[in-house]
Amino acid sequence: MPAHIHEYQRASAVAHALTLLERDTIDTAPLIPRPRVPDDGFPAAAAVVDLQALPWDYISREPAVLRIGGNTRLQTLVENAAVRNIASGVIAEAAALAAPRTLRNLATLAGALDGVADGPPELMLALLALGAQATVQGGDASPIALRNFKPSPKILLTEVAIDVSGEASAALARVARTKLDQAIVAAVGAVDGATARVAVAGASALPFVVETRVDAAPAAVIDRLVAAVNSQAAPAGDYRGSVDYRRQMAEVLAQRALTAAFAKGASA
Repeated sequence: MPAHIHEYQRASAVAHALTLLERDTIDTAPLIPRPRVPDDGFPAAAAVVDLQALPWDYISREPAVLRIGGNTRLQTLVENAAVRNIASGVIAEAAALAAPRTLRNLATLAGALDGVADGPPELMLALLALGAQATVQGGDASPIALRNFKPSPKILLTEVAIDVSGEASAALARVARTKLDQAIVAAVGAVDGATARVAVAGASALPFVVETRVDAAPAAVIDRLVAAVNSQAAPAGDYRGSVDYRRQMAEVLAQRALTAAFAKGASA
């Protein structure tokens, strides 16, 4: 434990966790296992609250909804049959890319989504492309679209829900320095009945998603979404990719992911 952490608490219930996190007497942060080990621990916190005992470790397949608890381990997402059998298995594929197996056995869904600003983006992209909803605890929060979720030490993501009433098809496309390296730019395209979406990371400060109605031939729908990606992209260059490279790859990967998603849907 870093030297500046003066207090460790293991919450026994949700109310207990929220009481600890909402204290004004000491800066407190939730202990949420991420797929990438943070370089600086908890720089603004003097106390941490372990959430592992809270009842958010589950995968529940209902007739029209797949529910995944925030404490569910990433390796569980990789192996679970219900997860692998929806949306062309893109959630399981994305979870496998999040970290090596040793860390996937520790990192949770909430940790992967909380650390997406500086960590592997594929799982967030898969869920965004599938129109996932988030359930949170804390503050005045209520069930919201995952695309509107903003991680905060006072707001805990407890569940992600995906509509599985239709036959969604999806595909992931990415570019990285090596196969197992963190993506420079990545995209997930998904088609579910009358709606098509593509989520992109690496072309803006945070992942984003655009969507449209499937009211024309696939090629026209794809062109419309790729144009929307180009309009929304605002990349910042770094040693892994320049601004121009990231912008161009966002378009290429969005088109690639959407084309594959439409093809999977046609062959299903």
